[in-house]
Amino acid sequence: MLKRFESAVGVLVMALALAACQPPEGEQLQSNEGEAQVVVRGLSAYSIDRMVITAQPANVSVTLDYNSSAGVFSGRMLLPAGAQTLTAEGYSYSYSYPDGGSVDAGSSTPPDGGYADGGYADGGYADGGYADGGYVDAGPSVDGGPSDGGPTPRGTLVATGTASIMVVAGSSTAVTLRIYDIMPQEPQGDIGPLIRSVTASRSDLTVGTSTQLEVDAVDLDGDPLSYSWTSSCSMGTFSNPYAATTSWSSSAPGVCKLYVRVSSRGQLATESLEVTVYSAPVDGGPGEGSVQVNGEYVGRPTIYSITAYGSGMPGQMVSRYGYNANLPDAQMGMSYSIQFDVDYGTRFGTFTNSLESDCGTVSPLWTDCSGSSSCSVRYSWTAPTTRSVCKLTARASNGSLTDSFSVGVAVR
Repeated sequence: MLKRFESAVGVLVMALALAACQPPEGEQLQSNEGEAQVVVRGLSAYSIDRMVITAQPANVSVTLDYNSSAGVFSGRMLLPAGAQTLTAEGYSYSYSYPDGGSVDAGSSTPPDGGYADGGYADGGYADGGYADGGYVDAGPSVDGGPSDGGPTPRGTLVATGTASIMVVAGSSTAVTLRIYDIMPQEPQGDIGPLIRSVTASRSDLTVGTSTQLEVDAVDLDGDPLSYSWTSSCSMGTFSNPYAATTSWSSSAPGVCKLYVRVSSRGQLATESLEVTVYSAPVDGGPGEGSVQVNGEYVGRPTIYSITAYGSGMPGQMVSRYGYNANLPDAQMGMSYSIQFDVDYGTRFGTFTNSLESDCGTVSPLWTDCSGSSSCSVRYSWTAPTTRSVCKLTARASNGSLTDSFSVGVAVR
């Protein structure tokens, strides 16, 4: 059973109220001992399963009980009057296990009814403790604990703290004991190699000539770096493919990618550069040249909806993919805002759009679609002053590729 507490990580706060033992009625106070009521609250970075308090020079130890409803460890200590040093030790069964696992021989119940003698932590919670008569077996210390002379139950010491007190017979006092997390910080991941630059003395060369290559890399943890150069051209060779500085040449023409991999402690960083190898001119001929090819995709625009705003048509939308392409009836002489939504399929190109009508009048409101692949365009359409049936057509184009979407509307 793991105990988790309720305040800041890394610090436990313990309050000890020291009260005098009361003598039988009618007798004079003779004892020179005091009683310590010990309560531990707080939080550690680890789950604490056992809390042990030791007083010196009295050489008295107690393993505190855990109250799950209150979330505290507590117990009592009988101490002789005078100066005492209290040492608190918090143990965790869940942090680590000496035998490499949380269960040593299964979780079956042993013959004596203990929690898992040979189970949870190779010896149970406290070897005949937790289920064999409650959390403690023979007094405040767990059976086999430090106060009955038995071996210390398994667990990792994860928090400690000390405080000095003065026990005064017949009076009470209090002390605050801070218990600090003593476990090391969790290690962080390794910072891998980083490449500042990769350079070539020349990126255009002829067959048989070479270019000088250099990679500038660093490992911020100071780990040693190793290098590896490779080429996409099978006829290319490196003077030293495992050095930060090398040279490369090819016995055949081509456009070649040169790759460098920098590694440290199993982590990699990779960069590349491109070189062009030309054939040597033959018999004074012109030789070869290279062409840098760039392609530009021109998408076909698609108008996927038309929406009308105005009297009788408050946001009435007609979808490109619907079965009916008619707007509701318009009123004669009324003006409507007509918006259509277009997807150009790319952010690049020459975008144009328009709205046409075979009756009434059309004027643009806003039509800017530059720099966006999808946008909305809005026009104003004024219905004719006579009963009519009109056709409104939205158009969009990207260069020579165009799209149109038409809707019908009756004017009454």
